[in-house]
Amino acid sequence: MAFRERAFPTWTRLTTINRRAMRRNSDRGRLLQTSTFICGAVGLDTDLSFVYQLFALLVCTLVFARLSIKVRSPDVSVKRQLPKYATAGVPFEYFITVINGGNRVERDLKVLDNPKIIPPDLAQFERMKEPGEETRNAYDRWLGFHRFIWLQKLNTGISLKNADVPDVELLSHAQAIVEATPLRRGHVYFESTTILHPDPFGLNYGATEFDNREHLTVLPKRYPIPRRFEFKGGRHFQPGGINSTWSIGESDEFVSLRDYRDGDPIRKIHWASSAKRDKPIVKEFQDEFFVRQALIVDTLGDNPAAFEEVISVAASLLTNIENLDGLMDLYFMSTRPEIITAGRGYAQTSQQLEALATLQLTDQLSSDFVDLLSQHARRMSGCLMVFSGFGKQQETLLATIENRGVQTTVFIVTGESDATTYREDFYVLEAEDIEAGLKAL
Repeated sequence: MAFRERAFPTWTRLTTINRRAMRRNSDRGRLLQTSTFICGAVGLDTDLSFVYQLFALLVCTLVFARLSIKVRSPDVSVKRQLPKYATAGVPFEYFITVINGGNRVERDLKVLDNPKIIPPDLAQFERMKEPGEETRNAYDRWLGFHRFIWLQKLNTGISLKNADVPDVELLSHAQAIVEATPLRRGHVYFESTTILHPDPFGLNYGATEFDNREHLTVLPKRYPIPRRFEFKGGRHFQPGGINSTWSIGESDEFVSLRDYRDGDPIRKIHWASSAKRDKPIVKEFQDEFFVRQALIVDTLGDNPAAFEEVISVAASLLTNIENLDGLMDLYFMSTRPEIITAGRGYAQTSQQLEALATLQLTDQLSSDFVDLLSQHARRMSGCLMVFSGFGKQQETLLATIENRGVQTTVFIVTGESDATTYREDFYVLEAEDIEAGLKAL
């Protein structure tokens, strides 16, 4: 433990130095440097070999190439164009515009986008294991450097490729296409953008860095849901009527006009008809029935891998119901109980997916969350519940809904070693093969 605590800062510095070295040298330059070292070693004895002359030539070439970079740097600026959303694990492309403000055409430029590098802390390092780590040798497993690199990439959240910039004409601009792959859900933060310009021999690159802070929202990974899968619960009585789904306040479905009766609220008087008939006429409304599904996401537990699949299953269900006629209420526990409703007059499904993208594990079930579900159960046509395991706290959530007569559909995400026997009406999904489990619905 003490060794790893001391090693962490060293690993962070090593990875930083390696990134800088890789971006400053071209493949040709690295080959020439290797050749220089070999010639230097072989030509130590100048009486036996004339290789030292080649060594001197190579050294002069490397020094000249390095100095030429400092003399000439491009006069450019950059602008990043990110999409609104990306999806974890799904590659995408975006543009970086390079604007030439100088007096010459800029050629052979490269662009690097720099996300914020987030190294893991010791607690995360001890808690999470690299996929396939058991196949590494004992020394690598003890040292843990490969796990550190994997966690640092995961925390950073995105993998980016260098992009070539087309020739940028005088006082013009060109767009570089950057290929990116999000590695996790949540927010990915960008800190800067680097423009690399080569020396005359193409051995080294000079770097001009631009402060370019921005963030990208990465939505959870989603799986296809079979069309044959049906949500339980039909149309259900909704206080306030279906118009309440697109208006604010108490608003019902208009039916007809009728004579005023004692006790009718003044706001329901239809003034135009009252003026024509010379007596009070009121508008009559009726409440309506429509589908209002609920989706409860379990944030309890201590298994990060299973929790990620819980989020993905929940996101898949939200996407599947997006085009259905009705509302979807997303319930979850973060720092406090929260509910986000999507449908006509409410938020879009993308806002629910945004909430799932930043959701974190919680320690224990909140009584406030149970009370929220109990109060809202009467509005539910049906309820979807996605759990990672099924303990006493999950059982409490299920009982809170079922005791009020709401039909439920329960998904349980399990690990390989889980031998628990669940209810026959539960859908049990293995964390290692979620897609196959959902296809079988």
